[in-house]
Amino acid sequence: MVHSYKKGYSRELQLVHLLSSKGYMVVRTPRSGRINLASPDIIALKNGRITVIECKAHEEAFKVDGEQLDELKQWQDAGASAYVAWKLARKDWIFLHLHDVVGNSGNIGKKFAFEKGLKLEDIDPERLV
Repeated sequence: MVHSYKKGYSRELQLVHLLSSKGYMVVRTPRSGRINLASPDIIALKNGRITVIECKAHEEAFKVDGEQLDELKQWQDAGASAYVAWKLARKDWIFLHLHDVVGNSGNIGKKFAFEKGLKLEDIDPERLV
């Protein structure tokens, strides 16, 4: 468990620094010690647009917890763009729209991710203007 926590933490920090290098203002919101408010792993702001991200660092298929999906949905309902980001070893981050993940009952596998996934450039607010 400790190893997976460290792996997840280091991957979250990696994404925080990547987003920052691309011009985002970024905050990592750790789960430990949280209060009962919807808080995704990462909150990023660029060009007045908020993006919230739940990070995953599994090597095999996994299911996103329903509570995490609900929290992302709360942020989306408030106007943020919401994604689940998956980091596979030796691959770039894959970003999945919340609606795609919810539509697949929270289940994420490689085939689904490669079909539906986006690159960081694809979610950049500068490209969406």
